[in-house]
Amino acid sequence: MGADHPLETLTTNPGFLLSRVGTAIQTGFKELLNARSLRPLQLSILMLLDTFDGTSQQRLCQAAGIDSGNMVELVDELEALQYAKRTRDPADRRRYIVTITPAGRRTLTKVLEEVQHYTDDFLSPLSDTERRRLTTALEKLYASTSEGRRRAPSQEAGTEPAGSYVSQAAPDDRDP
Repeated sequence: MGADHPLETLTTNPGFLLSRVGTAIQTGFKELLNARSLRPLQLSILMLLDTFDGTSQQRLCQAAGIDSGNMVELVDELEALQYAKRTRDPADRRRYIVTITPAGRRTLTKVLEEVQHYTDDFLSPLSDTERRRLTTALEKLYASTSEGRRRAPSQEAGTEPAGSYVSQAAPDDRDP
């Protein structure tokens, strides 16, 4: 094959490199969240609640792209951590309204700071220009994936909260 080392061919393959770098950053990100007993989807929920506090559990499902069965478990855990609170909607007793608690908001702020610091450290070998180029290239690649297409901003005004994304996540999509 001409390669001096068996992995030489792989380590020049963009797909392999993206996979390995993705695994490395995901591992560190999950460790950071695990230190606070959070999962990645729960961080997403807290971010949505911080923006759209007092929203229905169903609306959270739609905005986060999480099926309702999985959402119940995720919100149950956030309640146990005292980061979110779920109450019956007084206008419709069949619905739950989910709010972020002060402890949830403090934790979210701290976690987002830690994520930014972690990301900055991870990307420290790159210059600012290289980071911008990497981000632009990754955005293009992500937009071409089925998940990226599902998460494209809603075209119908008023169907989703501003800044949210529409997703048709399959019921078996689970938070790792």
